[in-house]
Amino acid sequence: MCIPCLPVAGNVADFGVKHPEKYRDCTRLPLKQFWRGAEVMPVENGHAYVGAAKAGLCFYTYYQDSDIFSTATANDQKMWTLGDVAEFFIKPGLDRNEYWELHVTPNDFIMDIYIPDRGKMQSGEITWDEVLAPESGASKRVQIADGHWAVELCIPWQAFDLDSMPVSGVTWQFAVCRYNYNQGLDDPELSSTALLKTPGFHQYEDFTHLVF
Repeated sequence: MCIPCLPVAGNVADFGVKHPEKYRDCTRLPLKQFWRGAEVMPVENGHAYVGAAKAGLCFYTYYQDSDIFSTATANDQKMWTLGDVAEFFIKPGLDRNEYWELHVTPNDFIMDIYIPDRGKMQSGEITWDEVLAPESGASKRVQIADGHWAVELCIPWQAFDLDSMPVSGVTWQFAVCRYNYNQGLDDPELSSTALLKTPGFHQYEDFTHLVF
């Protein structure tokens, strides 16, 4: 799947519970369970938008959720083990091996992971402490309301070794993913904007292509 990375205005201070107006021209991406079937949706739905701002690459994601919680108490904990979490994966170029993985919890904590090489991380050659150490410099805002929660995240271009947004025609890859902990569902219920063939979120071969 391939979508355009359209410019968006403003910053996370312009956030609202409903889809922010600044993403009005961006593609609405539903979170699915593609590994179970092309049109299989999670029980509790979500969607996401992505756009390019002067400040960086920006995401907005919205989740239905009947049991919103996280037991995280600080940044850079293993958020996916502690409750609900929104996950953002960004691979800055088809010919680059490295990618960022950022987690945001409904109680407003963040985890930054920078993975220089997926194979070395999975083999243990690169340790957890090494991938967790960097900070992306991302700004975020979380809002919770009855039955849903939402996140806006903006990652500065400097995190990708750029001074400004990529030039027209450059292609990146990304996925917005979710861990939804709820005793009434598969616990956790996983979903993603990417058309993943397995529920493993690190399969960047299946990430959506983002064309600037």
